[in-house]
Parts: sequence; structure tokens; C-alpha cells
Amino acid sequence: MQLSKILSALALLGAAIPSTYALSIKDDTVKLGVAIRLQTRATLADATGQNGEEYRVQGGEASAKNDPIDLSIRRARLYLKIGYGDNWKGELAFNADQIDNGTTGTPPAATAAGSGTNRALQARYAWMQRTWKMEGDMSHSVAFGLMKPYNAPSDGAMSSSRTLFPTENFAASIGSVREIGIEYMFKHPMFVVAVDLFNNESDKNFANAASADEAEGFYYGARAEFSFSPEWFIAKRAESFLGKEGKGLNVGISYAANTDEVNAADTQTFTSFGVDVMLWFNNISAYLEFRNGTDETEPFAGGSSEVKEQAIVAQVGYAFPMESGSVIEPALRFQKIDEDTDDDNEASEFGNGELGGSGTQIDIGVNYYLNGHDNKFQAAVQLWSAEEGDADATIIYVQHQLNF
Repeated sequence: MQLSKILSALALLGAAIPSTYALSIKDDTVKLGVAIRLQTRATLADATGQNGEEYRVQGGEASAKNDPIDLSIRRARLYLKIGYGDNWKGELAFNADQIDNGTTGTPPAATAAGSGTNRALQARYAWMQRTWKMEGDMSHSVAFGLMKPYNAPSDGAMSSSRTLFPTENFAASIGSVREIGIEYMFKHPMFVVAVDLFNNESDKNFANAASADEAEGFYYGARAEFSFSPEWFIAKRAESFLGKEGKGLNVGISYAANTDEVNAADTQTFTSFGVDVMLWFNNISAYLEFRNGTDETEPFAGGSSEVKEQAIVAQVGYAFPMESGSVIEPALRFQKIDEDTDDDNEASEFGNGELGGSGTQIDIGVNYYLNGHDNKFQAAVQLWSAEEGDADATIIYVQHQLNF
């Protein structure tokens, strides 16, 4: 193995090869691939707060004007795909997501108050995985490092590059983390089982006098995903299968617990449970998910409180393959969002980002795939109304994705 020569060749070839082609270099032992994801977006928002005045979606500000058109970069990511021998693989990735979108962005502290600008770079993934292959297309694997747990179906179990809409669903935010941990996975031709042990989400970022004696817990996750026959099992999840002939039906059950997160004045334990169904039948791609979360807070001064949230997601797309090789796909999604199930009259507002607070959200979209999910345009109208009160929002998203 001559890794230094591989890296030198990578630098030279990277300058010579057009950016529309992915780059991969390998020798007898090491494989190194480079991938890029760019999601460029234009957003047009019209929202009203509970006070009856205009509500600024970018930044989540009441009584403030929206930009006529907000231009931003939703995803800007560089991936280094690693292969080592026959049984090892990994990934090192960096991102500067949510550039100039006016929200808190990623990482959360990257946006100065009132600036609306986030151009910070951070490590997104840094993990390796060892796989033990078995007879009958079965395998065991152990992954470790900075990654997402498999238990969140719309977040950890599937890339955001393969979504049906340019915005995430609310269920994806319930019980998902991206931390350092270890994951065991068993794959069978008709099911997958995964269990996770990760650092707690906050990893004790407070160490004041009140919290000094508090021991922080871990994040635990588990997911089983199965079908009734190998012919129907979807091995690579996607929210659109681009009108390809075929079929698949996966049912998933997942559980997660982020235990004893230490804050400045309390500890929090968040648990979530969900059931999801993914269907592919020729031109039809459909998805249904129910997810429930419980956040229990225990102040150091004593007492406790509990808030339960819930999300229902139902979506469907019908793809029309064209003779040119491109695909046009109209899509429809319904979401019922409830951030406090004990309060049936939440006078919520839209929030700060892509999703509204407690209420009903309908998305109507159309996708134009030039080269599958690697080069696609997505347009969607998002209609949100509060569970109680006069707050509402109508938002138009137009997004291009280049993924290679």
C-alpha cells in the first residue's frame, strides 16, 4: 500500500477532472472516493403570527417582514468515502449547511444574533465499520465514530439526498442525534436489526456548581426493519424510486432514549417510539410514519415535569419516466404535528426553520429528475396552520440538488 502516492494523485486528478464527475482512487488495499452534495434553494414565504401581524419565517421573528425571495444553501457537504480491504469501510465528511438561510443553522452557535448568516464548517461524520459476511447474503457489522443512529428512519436510516420533498418531515426531528458512538447491525435478505450506544446528545456541556455532581447518561437506540419476503425487502431506502419497475414494502419499528442530559439547572431524558411503512410499487412511492416522543425534566431544585410530542406523516409520489431519461414526479404530503399532546389548544407559531409548530401541514410538490437523485429540481408549496389561533404560513421552496 502506498497511501501517500494515492493522496498525491488525488490532489493532481482533482484539479484535472471536471467537477461533474465523482472521483475514486484505489490500490490493492485502500479505496478513497470523493463525493459532494450541494442543495441550492430559493424560498418565498408568507406567514402570520398569533398577533395577526406578519411573521418572519427566516429567524422565527414575530411582527417582522419576510424577504421577497430568500436565497440560501441548504446543504454544502464534502464526503471522503473510505474502503480498507474487503471488510472495512468508513466516511469522513464536512459540512457548512444552512448557509444564509436566516435560521440557527448547523452548528447551532454558528449564527450571530440578528445576522442571519451561517457559513461555519464542521465535521459531520467520522466513522469506520467492520463487516463479517455470512452465507445466504447475511452479515454482521460494527460501526464506531461520529455518525447518526439507524433508528430514525427519515434521518439516520436514509440520506437526505433521497427525500421526496425539499424539506424534512417533523418525525425526523423526534429522537434523532448525531454523536460519537457504536452501532451493531445484522442484515438478512428480508430484515435488518440495529442497536446503538452513543454519547448523550449534550455530552455534559454544562459544568457549573449545580451540575458538577450530576452524572450524564447515554443515548440508546434500536430498530428492526422487515418485509414479508426477500423479493419485497427494500435494501436501500429512498422516498422516491423514480418510476422504476419493481416493488418493495418495509415495516420499521424503532425506539430511542437520550438519558440524563445535564443542563445548567436540570437533567432531561427524552424517549421516542415510532412505526413506519415504506412502499414502492412501480411508479408509486409512498411513506407513512407515526412517531411519539416524551421529554422528562428533573430540576436540581426538585420536582419533575413531562411533555409528550407526536407526529403523523403520510406522503405519496407518482413518477412519470420520460423518453429522454428524465423523470417528472408530482407529490403530496400530510403532517399532523403536536408538540404537547396534553394541550389540545396550542396557540403555536410557525417556528424557525422548515417546519411549523403544533398544527397541520400539507405539502404539494413536483420533482424533475435529470439524473435520478443525483441531479434534480424540487419545487413544493408548504401550507401550515396552527392547532389553535390565527397563525399560518404559505411557503414556496424551489431547490436544486447536485449529488455525486
